[in-house]
Amino acid sequence: MIFWVAAALAQSEQRLASALDAATPAEPLKVTIGVLVDQITDVDQKSENFGVVAVLRVEWIDSKLAFDADEFGRDFKIYTIPALVRLVDERGILTPSFVIHNQQGRRFSEEQHVILFSNGLAVYLERFSATLQAPDFDFVQYPLDSQQFFIHIDSTWPVSYVQFQPMQEFSRLGEQLGEEAWIFGDTSATVSEIEGISGKPSSRFTLGFIGHRHLDYYVLRIFIPLTIIILVSWITFFLKDFSKRVDIGGGNLLVFVAFNFTISDNLPKLGYVTFLDAILVVAFLLTGLVVVVNVIFRRMEVAGREDLARQIDQYTIWIYPVSLTMLVLLCWYLYGWIPGS
Repeated sequence: MIFWVAAALAQSEQRLASALDAATPAEPLKVTIGVLVDQITDVDQKSENFGVVAVLRVEWIDSKLAFDADEFGRDFKIYTIPALVRLVDERGILTPSFVIHNQQGRRFSEEQHVILFSNGLAVYLERFSATLQAPDFDFVQYPLDSQQFFIHIDSTWPVSYVQFQPMQEFSRLGEQLGEEAWIFGDTSATVSEIEGISGKPSSRFTLGFIGHRHLDYYVLRIFIPLTIIILVSWITFFLKDFSKRVDIGGGNLLVFVAFNFTISDNLPKLGYVTFLDAILVVAFLLTGLVVVVNVIFRRMEVAGREDLARQIDQYTIWIYPVSLTMLVLLCWYLYGWIPGS
């Protein structure tokens, strides 16, 4: 059964390719396409997608669409999509068609119509909202990461029929995107060739842009409190009373656990370790290690080996910050947030 279905699909593709080759126009239809992103409604890190509200604009010129402006009474006509489909079917006109390649689920169109001008210029306008896949998301460097966002629009016609051209002046990001967690910029509009649904090369329009996180939140809510917790653990080494050290270290460890639970809801639930995850693990291990070391010193003091404990303690004051610095630099290196990476 599987082989029969595969053979049937292969035959249908061959028939489609033969039909397209037989009807190839002398010149491909030049289509200018652009996307204006009005809003970015959501960036879902775990599902690796993002939501947009955007305006799609497609323009092309075909003399078969021209009409007499004086006879009609004005220089343009407005068509709904069903009305335009009937018109082009009656006249046998080639029109561009497309799919949004990385669209997930349905695309909800708020407004969709075509304006035809008397000289044959057609302007297709659509305002839509959609969820778009972003499989290239990589949050290993979170929250110091930057991500690439793309909107891919593929022509369903081969390039011998329809060729896309980017509408540079129209393709951009809006002034108020509505996404407060990210800073977006570095927009680019390009056209490339991909294997289309017909099996032949087709045009692909891509609007790409880069997003960087607002770091103020992470500095104020995570890094500064985490630094204070680490400093408190280190300061205990300057106390001479080992029992007091144990008390303060244990209390500080509980504070760290509570802090970790507090921020856990704001951290992305991913299947791999990020830079921030590694820093939190390092801080937790060192905070716990401080308690263990101080308990050992206290037991040595009770056992009558206080002098030895004091000698070792002279080195732990500096071993702690040196170890912390080395581990943070190791995390920095392993998780890729280095200049030029």
